[in-house]
Amino acid sequence: MAQMLAPLSFHGVDPDADAGGGSAPLSGGVAQTINPWSWMTKLVGNQFSFFTVNLGRSSAPEVEAEILQNVGSYGRQLGRLGDVVEVLARRLPRDELSEEERIALDDFAAQMREIRRIKKRRGL
Repeated sequence: MAQMLAPLSFHGVDPDADAGGGSAPLSGGVAQTINPWSWMTKLVGNQFSFFTVNLGRSSAPEVEAEILQNVGSYGRQLGRLGDVVEVLARRLPRDELSEEERIALDDFAAQMREIRRIKKRRGL
């Protein structure tokens, strides 16, 4: 299937070449991602759109907008909540928890480690 999607097909080219990174004679890789919106968002930031997607109803959209503008994004708010829950979870006496509760804490701790790994990789 991937071979069908190859943009070029020459005899003597790597038989495993495909649109995801094959090569043509006398050239390097011929794969190129073209995302016409990526250059636009780099020029005008993430505020550009032809339409707005409302992901839910708010009883006070003006208050929500002010909180997002002046306090923090949803991601930042969730990050702070995660930090607090992580501190509290470390203080729980694990021997008094059920197996399901311990699994939930372990899953949460793994998720927080993954978030920290991604932030570290991104320099945040």
